Amino acid sequence: MASALASDLQPVQPPELPPAKPRPVQWGRLGRALATLWEADPAEVLDAAYTVGDSLGGGSDERQLRRVLATETGQRLLREKVSLADALADHDALRALPEGSLGRAFLHFAERHGLDPHQLLESQHEMSRDYADLDPTRRWMFDRFTTMHDLWHVVAGYDATHAGESALMCFSLPQRVNDRALPIFVVMSILTGRISARSAWDAFRRGRRVRGLAAQPFEDLLSLPLEEARRRMGVSEPRASHTRSVSEGMLIPLETVG
Repeated sequence: MASALASDLQPVQPPELPPAKPRPVQWGRLGRALATLWEADPAEVLDAAYTVGDSLGGGSDERQLRRVLATETGQRLLREKVSLADALADHDALRALPEGSLGRAFLHFAERHGLDPHQLLESQHEMSRDYADLDPTRRWMFDRFTTMHDLWHVVAGYDATHAGESALMCFSLPQRVNDRALPIFVVMSILTGRISARSAWDAFRRGRRVRGLAAQPFEDLLSLPLEEARRRMGVSEPRASHTRSVSEGMLIPLETVG
C-alpha cells in the first residue's frame, strides 16, 4: 500500500456531493474569539483558534474536501470510512509499532501533552456551527481534518507550544488548510512574538514543498520509521530546515521523538 502513495495522489474525477450549506461570517463570535486568542491563555487558545475558523465561515473545509476527494487515496479512504481518530487513540496498537516509527513518535507526543483524539472531536462537534447538519461524507472529512492537526505536529516536528503551534500554522498555510483563518493566525503569531519572522518563513517554505498532505493515508504510514514517512510525504527534517533561527520551544525535543 505505502509504495503506491505517490501515484495514489494523482488527480481523478471527484465524486458528486450534496450542495454545501452557506457559512456566513459570524462577526460577534469572531471578535470575541480573536480577543481570547490574542491573550493566549493556554487553557483557552485551542478552542479560540477553532472558533475563529468556524466563525469566519466560508468554504475552506469544502475546498479542502474536494481537493482530497480528487485523489485516488482520498476516494479509497472515503470508501473504507477509515477513522484516523480511532487509529491514533489506540495507544496499545501504537505502542506495539517499532521504536522510531511515526506511530510511536505520535504516541510519545500524545502522552506528553495529554492528547485524546476522541475528546478533541467531541469538543469540536460542540463548537461547530453546523456539524450536526452535515452529510456523512462531510462529517467524516471534518473529523479527519480535525484529527490530522496533532499528527501534523509530529510529521513537521513542531511541538505543542505557542511557538510550535505558530510554526505549524506557517507550515500549513501553503497546504491551504483553513485558508481564511490561517493568515490571521500567522500575522498574530509574528506580531505577538510567539515566532520569529525567520522561523515563520522557514516553516512556510517547508510546507510549500509538500504535496497533498491532507490526502495522505496516514494510517498506512504509522508503522514506517519517522524519517521514511517524512521522506514519502516530502517533508524535510525540521532541524535542517531551521538552521538560522528557531524560536524557543518550537521543535519537539529529540529525546521525546520515537
